Amino acid sequence: MSKFCVTGSINMDLVTQVDRFPRPGETINGLSFATFPGGKGANQAVALARLGAKVSMVGKTGNDIYAGEYMQYFTNAGVNTECVSQEDTSTGIAVISVDSSGENSIIIVAGANGKVNSLYVSEKQDIISRSDFLLIQLEIPMEAVIQAADIAVKNGTKVILDPAPAADVPDSLLCNVDIITPNETEAEVLTGIKPETDADFRKAGEKLIERGAKNAVMKAGARGAYIYTNGELIHIDGFKVEVKDTTAAGDTFNAGLAYALGKGLLMREAVRFANAAAAISTTKQGAQSGMPVIAEVKTLLN
Repeated sequence: MSKFCVTGSINMDLVTQVDRFPRPGETINGLSFATFPGGKGANQAVALARLGAKVSMVGKTGNDIYAGEYMQYFTNAGVNTECVSQEDTSTGIAVISVDSSGENSIIIVAGANGKVNSLYVSEKQDIISRSDFLLIQLEIPMEAVIQAADIAVKNGTKVILDPAPAADVPDSLLCNVDIITPNETEAEVLTGIKPETDADFRKAGEKLIERGAKNAVMKAGARGAYIYTNGELIHIDGFKVEVKDTTAAGDTFNAGLAYALGKGLLMREAVRFANAAAAISTTKQGAQSGMPVIAEVKTLLN
């Protein structure tokens, strides 16, 4: 069985449902409020665990009321937390608004996530080196992301980078990435190309490979995803579902992609699997509560 390591953020999500997002200076009434475990790193770890993968988390919580709650949640989900430490600060927080169409707006306070530095990652290198796949994102300091990828490459661990939240990354990191998985906004930030047509996605994919990534899988929302590999652009259709909340759909996609590749699926089939997992995740509210188990994904695929 393939082993997975996720190095990244751990957040508690504070989620408000609204009819629409407020304009600057405007106060509106929310429809509901709830707290959910989140953070791009933790989301991907939990999504992998729910699919049945053997996954370890590298990251930090704070010392507030959310820390113990989150560690228990990891345990219940089946995530190995031996490489999760506590800092004398707040746990990461994401303040999320979700409108009536399911779109979201997010404000992040890094908290303990900002304490995950390159030294800390180096101290946890054994868990990365023993894994078949490393999943990384951009909600912890860049130095830590780069260090994790360096360790992975030196030990033959495949690296999947979700370049989110949208930010440019150094070519030195991209050269250590086996698969980069930007959405449309992130692809534009990384390449300067706004991907709207197939030709745009091809150009963006070419640019990502030119910058060093070995393969590009570009997420396109309801349209599915585009693979650019070996000079070929491949479009994989998405799945039609009733969308309630798109929070963590991208994280679920990455987890599904890694899981499927770990099971030996070829890239096309792995991306289709990831599309299905991501689609299911949008049918429920909250980052992790909608993440599917393997039986749900197989049902949608069939």
